[in-house]
Amino acid sequence: MKFITGGIMHETHTFSSETTPESVWDIARGDECRAYAGTNHSLGGVIDACQALEIELTSTFFANATASGPVDRATFERFMAELRQGIADALPADGIVLTLHGAMVAESCPDGEVAILRMVRNLVGPDMPIAVTLDLHANTSRELVELATIVVGYDTYPHVDINERAQEAVQLLLRAVRAEIRPTLGYVALPLMPVPQAMHTSSHPFQSLFDHVHAIEASGKTLSITLAGGFAYADTPAAGMSVIAMTDDDPEGARRIALDIAQHAWDLRHDMQVVNTPVVDAVAQAIAWPENPVVLVDVGDNIGGGTPGDGTVILAELLRQGATGAVVAIADPKAVQQALKVGVGGEVSLTVGGKVDRLHGEPLTITGDVTYAGDGSWVHEGPENAGVPVYHGPR
Repeated sequence: MKFITGGIMHETHTFSSETTPESVWDIARGDECRAYAGTNHSLGGVIDACQALEIELTSTFFANATASGPVDRATFERFMAELRQGIADALPADGIVLTLHGAMVAESCPDGEVAILRMVRNLVGPDMPIAVTLDLHANTSRELVELATIVVGYDTYPHVDINERAQEAVQLLLRAVRAEIRPTLGYVALPLMPVPQAMHTSSHPFQSLFDHVHAIEASGKTLSITLAGGFAYADTPAAGMSVIAMTDDDPEGARRIALDIAQHAWDLRHDMQVVNTPVVDAVAQAIAWPENPVVLVDVGDNIGGGTPGDGTVILAELLRQGATGAVVAIADPKAVQQALKVGVGGEVSLTVGGKVDRLHGEPLTITGDVTYAGDGSWVHEGPENAGVPVYHGPR
């Protein structure tokens, strides 16, 4: 038994004023992909499952980048060509496993996952089983479902089951190759676009939704169910919630189950509304709160959702209200370079934040001491992405 794996993973914030160039991607080719083994990552789950099931696995090309603006066209085309060549060189095989995100957008390509699947399907033909892993924040489409044989998405946010879901995809693919099952997919897209703050799976309403999903899975009526909350910061036709139910040779049953879950989600739509606290009030509450720490999150500048991360509105308000003892994270490469020139222990005056655009506050001038300088390399401790190395450059 031989499987081939590869993928391009990116969550794209289409409203960003910047594109995502090749220089910011983590890329693994061939045996380099083995570094993901044992990690809480989709590629790690694929490798771990194939090893446990004694399946020969050929890793081809894998690229991953932190959420950011649209992938620039040249980078996307190079990645697509390298992934295609890697799979072509690895053939013949019994099945393909693609580790994707589900919300990737490139310049001139509004649905990166469909473009990848279409390319792979054209390469391997209509009969080759293809399994796909997706993030819970995937924006799925009917074409994606039609091109894939098996679709498995994460069930948790924060994403603590990434490896587990990838292993599930491999197990289902193996059963399909052995003709033990004949996967049939039912798909429903909902006119709902909840923001990430509403999607925590350890609290209502998404906890209730997944309780319903897991009860159906436990009944044996399905092989797997993917409930995708969608990624609201993508202005694309596929953006929003969706349900993919997978049955064994029962397309009507898959459709009924997907509709049932979609109706349950629709009934909870009002519970998905989020009302944020104004910055002035939030800072005042934080200062007055008797216990520490208090975390203030600027959901309008969410680095995990692809924004620049150089918002200054909270810092400005903390300074205005005279807050002390606060730690504020701002992504500002130019300011970092200035601090590095001064060195640890030196004093520096610089302007921070508000440089990428004018949507996240004005630049602020601050003076302080440089207390640390690092190379931007670390390993996630988890549970989300546990064991995955990160290389982000000096900071």
